[in-house]
Amino acid sequence: MRIKVTCFLPKEASLPYSLNYAVSSYLYRCITLVDPKLGTWLHQEGLKYHGRTFKPIVFSRLRFASRRNRTTHMEVQGHVTFQVDSINPQIIRRLMEGMWKLGEFQLLDLHLPLQSIQVMKAITFSEKMRYRSISPIVVPLQIEGKLHFCHPLESDFYDQLRKSVANWYFLKWHERISEDTFIRLRLLDPEKFQLRKAATLLEYKEKKIKGYEIPLYVEAPPRVQQVLYESGAGSLSSQGFGMLEGV
Repeated sequence: MRIKVTCFLPKEASLPYSLNYAVSSYLYRCITLVDPKLGTWLHQEGLKYHGRTFKPIVFSRLRFASRRNRTTHMEVQGHVTFQVDSINPQIIRRLMEGMWKLGEFQLLDLHLPLQSIQVMKAITFSEKMRYRSISPIVVPLQIEGKLHFCHPLESDFYDQLRKSVANWYFLKWHERISEDTFIRLRLLDPEKFQLRKAATLLEYKEKKIKGYEIPLYVEAPPRVQQVLYESGAGSLSSQGFGMLEGV
């Protein structure tokens, strides 16, 4: 269950490029406002699998009607939109209730009037899908004791995407992907790909995170495609990374 949120910023404001933590905090606050138990669970506990914690919510980057990029910040104004999804529809329902109850989008020290929350039309998943990322895909990997953020020209990047979707598949459907399930992920239009242009460096709670905004071509069973769409690709989806939309 995916929603698109629209609000309005009447006067131009200066904002940092790294807004993921601010948006994440707002989403948790809205859910907790109407369902404290669910909000606390999502924020502090989440789902457990293979000794890891998974928080089933993903959101896109903010899109501003008017945006001017500066060296240290951006100057924005007008309509602001973003999308939120989850493998658990109840989380999105509670989020919508909380957002309407609050009546505004609180972004750092800004209070933007909430204009609409649109439940987006369900898409039909097939074995061959085209996506584009609407928040950077992050693939961190420990190599010889050092943290390395994989990029889309490395095979490790796609290996980790497959592992991630397998984990979310179990959390969504409560069954493991069979070992013979064919899952292929690759760049869409690789001849047009520019690594430097696709790279994005952001901060989340003072931690630097490198991700990539890319188009993806995915061959996989429809139920795998659905999980990828609802959970996000790669790591840190609950921090606003890896959200996809169909193209």
